[in-house]
Amino acid sequence: MKRTHLLLLSVVAIASARAQAPERMSYQAVIRDAGQALVVGSSVGLQLSILQGSAQGPAVYVEAHQPVTNANGLATLEIGGGAVISGTVSAIDWTQGPYFLKTEVDPAGGTNYTVTGTSELLSVPYALHAANSQPGPQGPPGPQGLPGVGGCDPNVRDSLIVLYNASMAYGFHQDANGTGNWVIHPLGNTNHANSASKRAVVVFNTATAHAFHLDNSGQGQWVTQPLGNTNHTAVSSDRAVVLYNNATAHAFHVDASGTGVWTSQALGNTGHSHIGHGGKVVVWNFSTAYAFSVDDNGNGAWTTQPIGGTVHTVATTR
Repeated sequence: MKRTHLLLLSVVAIASARAQAPERMSYQAVIRDAGQALVVGSSVGLQLSILQGSAQGPAVYVEAHQPVTNANGLATLEIGGGAVISGTVSAIDWTQGPYFLKTEVDPAGGTNYTVTGTSELLSVPYALHAANSQPGPQGPPGPQGLPGVGGCDPNVRDSLIVLYNASMAYGFHQDANGTGNWVIHPLGNTNHANSASKRAVVVFNTATAHAFHLDNSGQGQWVTQPLGNTNHTAVSSDRAVVLYNNATAHAFHVDASGTGVWTSQALGNTGHSHIGHGGKVVVWNFSTAYAFSVDDNGNGAWTTQPIGGTVHTVATTR
């Protein structure tokens, strides 16, 4: 029987419209088979347990879900919104942690759970911590802040818009004086996709990536990167756009001098997952994580970390 692996992506977002502490947590999982191929468009069975104290601790809450994976093998659900097996989320005292999330999966969509993983919950319980906490004394009032800009006043010049078709891209920006300018760039008569950070727009096909950004004088510039005629996945953060396939990742950022820079990293010819958060992007497989970040001096760099050939969970700050 084909063995299936579960890659957990995020357990960080809070979903609740009530004034009290939220009782649901957004959860996503990417499911791959033994060959690391994505399991797509399939109903899978998931059982989620919140354990107290340790990875082998007692379950204070257990629920089941049957989500359907999308075209990227991604299953999305809410912890607290499944079929309850035992416990309640509202009864969990998050001050009595640590807490761990145990995930069990049946790739056939039933309850014959064959893949199990457990990882510590970090960010989310502390968002829920307020449900079990008492407010402290009110501090003294701070100094009066400076007046803000008017609601209709422009306050940035670095926003960019790119219009493109198969043959041509038109990048629009305002220069340092606020004057609108178009910068035209040829694309090569093929279909393109796009991704963007806060400082650049990237348009790409299988052969070439084209990045549009502003230099330090406020002028729009295009910078290209060969991609090797293969399909790429895009992921972005505030400071970078990363395009990757099984073998190579290409990261684009704007350095302190206003120069657009592409930085490449070999990945090792295996299937990968990704996450972009803040100014950082991480791409990983079972054995290695590759992180691209930009430091305070505007220098972008890749760093790698062996992660042991096992399933991993990702948690981020909010």
